[in-house]
Amino acid sequence: MSKAGRTAGLIGAAVGVLAAGAAAGVAVERQVIGRRSGQRAQLEAEPFGSLRGTPHVFTADDGVELYVEVDELKRSRRPEPPKRRFGRKLPLPPEDLTVVFAHGYGLNMDAWHFERRDLAGIGTMVFYDQRSHGRSGRSPKDHVTIDQLGQDLYGILEEYAPTGPLILIGHSMGGMTIMALAEQHPELFGDRVIGVGLCSTSAGRLDQVPIVFPGRVGMLARALATPTVAALARIPDVVERSRKAGTDISYLLTRKYSFGSEVPPAFTEFVNEMIAATPIEVIAEFYPIFSLHDKYDALEPLQKVECVVIGGDKDHLTPFEHAEEIVRRVPGAELVEVKNCGHLGLIEHHREFTAALLGMIERAEQSLGPNT
Repeated sequence: MSKAGRTAGLIGAAVGVLAAGAAAGVAVERQVIGRRSGQRAQLEAEPFGSLRGTPHVFTADDGVELYVEVDELKRSRRPEPPKRRFGRKLPLPPEDLTVVFAHGYGLNMDAWHFERRDLAGIGTMVFYDQRSHGRSGRSPKDHVTIDQLGQDLYGILEEYAPTGPLILIGHSMGGMTIMALAEQHPELFGDRVIGVGLCSTSAGRLDQVPIVFPGRVGMLARALATPTVAALARIPDVVERSRKAGTDISYLLTRKYSFGSEVPPAFTEFVNEMIAATPIEVIAEFYPIFSLHDKYDALEPLQKVECVVIGGDKDHLTPFEHAEEIVRRVPGAELVEVKNCGHLGLIEHHREFTAALLGMIERAEQSLGPNT
């Protein structure tokens, strides 16, 4: 590969990591992994991507096909309630309870691997790939907006959960998707939507968050990120080859912007593999929408439901202060700070995230009353 190609690849990897909040889609450098304990990796590795539900294809209002999987709740074969694993034994959920998960930027539904595993049996669970992500179809560029993501979620609710109580859980961009839904359909909250879980997300002012470095230098880096990603999107073949090649620096960037503590190498590789499937053009199309994101006024409907806001103290992409600001605007919401936790806490500290989500679900179920 030429020197220019390698340079473009490194820039693409670095900016993509910062933009996506994970790894910009580069594969983990095998040499780096080899320096870690192979035995530890083997013991702590998970069969990521192996949890599958009934597949569906949903056509959004603009014709984009979204990939959906539904894990049906089967009473006769319901597994032991996962809450036992967290020291609690709760009653069976309502038969018609549906829990819908919305993933973050540059990821896909498999990002919920641990939550999908540990919440099995809590209700019917619906997972989907956001437009242009995972197995879903590409979005027209002018429909790459947080508002459109909210419309997508509304359509999925109508199609796969037309009746019964709803729990909505979103990570990062997925949390923003729920906020857009609340703005567009506030009547759902406190009626059908009984609980919301917001993980590592923000209601706005992300344009004021520095990247790479603190202070003015970090703000300059943020200003340069959008045109840099856009330029890289114009040479996708060069960038994609470099992303797949992997480098030591990309591995370090992945660790810095995804996690806040030591994690098994398999976790990092899993994140990289998910984002490697997200074309650089998609990274470039979605990145600018986060600077425009402002849903503070959309948070009011969340006051009508059980709500938990979870964040990491070492999240450089949606800092914990953004979680605190959401809770200030949603009185009664639970705020959970996870220590030594980066942006992908749903993987890094999945036990803490799942336990907090379970607590919210329990309270939401109790709000329905004993005769539900």
